[in-house]
Amino acid sequence: MMVEHALVPNVCISGVSVACATATTNPIDVVKVRMQALNTTNAKNANNMLQTFRLVFRERGVGGFYVGLTPSLLRATTYGGLRLGLYDPIRRNLVSNSEFFGGLDENRVTTKLLAGGCSGALAAFTLNPTELVKTRRMKGDSWQTIKTQVARDGVSSLWRGSSMAASRAALLTASQVAAYGEVKRLWIQMVPNAKDDWMAHVGASAAAGLITTATTNPVDVVKTRMFISGEGKKLSAKEAAMEVVREYGALRGAMRGFTANYIRLGPQTMVTFVVAEELRKWFGLESLK
Repeated sequence: MMVEHALVPNVCISGVSVACATATTNPIDVVKVRMQALNTTNAKNANNMLQTFRLVFRERGVGGFYVGLTPSLLRATTYGGLRLGLYDPIRRNLVSNSEFFGGLDENRVTTKLLAGGCSGALAAFTLNPTELVKTRRMKGDSWQTIKTQVARDGVSSLWRGSSMAASRAALLTASQVAAYGEVKRLWIQMVPNAKDDWMAHVGASAAAGLITTATTNPVDVVKTRMFISGEGKKLSAKEAAMEVVREYGALRGAMRGFTANYIRLGPQTMVTFVVAEELRKWFGLESLK
């Protein structure tokens, strides 16, 4: 199949896969955002995942865990579709024009990292408003609060934190696709009688989720803090990072919400890749590499 003809099914398959994963893990995403958003004073009331779960349930009931689901699904089908859907076409085009990059092989880790970084950053910057709205809703802000922000600061305020979002998406996609492809390749090579089947997909995606969480969590903390900054407190990436370090320390701050992030991102990565692999097989596309 030609790359240009594969673009639409690639994006559609990725969008559906990420939407399935997002619907599954939205409650964990709510807890992660609440943990990262809490300041030192409020942290006493929600210092770990269990306490934060209780806090959300006490405030909003079961429905509180699905706050932001609509913008999350919108973002999953658009941002998720572009972030992962553009990866394979970009990777192939990098290889076909490799003379400009000193020679690239589509199976090399560096090629996967470059293609994943490009697709992730492009998708995140383009669709930053959906991420900002989702994060603000999960934090507890009303739609009216968000509308007031746009009326006060202009439409450009919806791209607040876009630099960190693009950086995170580049790291996320690059680490996710490269880790998944490499772990799956090693799994098939080293495990006796292993094939490119659902067992390999589950194992590789579980490992990819752990690697991706460790890579992106520090950026995710800073990005969340930038998104939730209110009136008179529009934080730059440096200011947000310093605020986190002052409140929690460097290492503790960088890993703030790590458990919730992995519990969300681990299963999300697994669902995304397993569903994507099955849909790719159904549409006659080759397995992910």
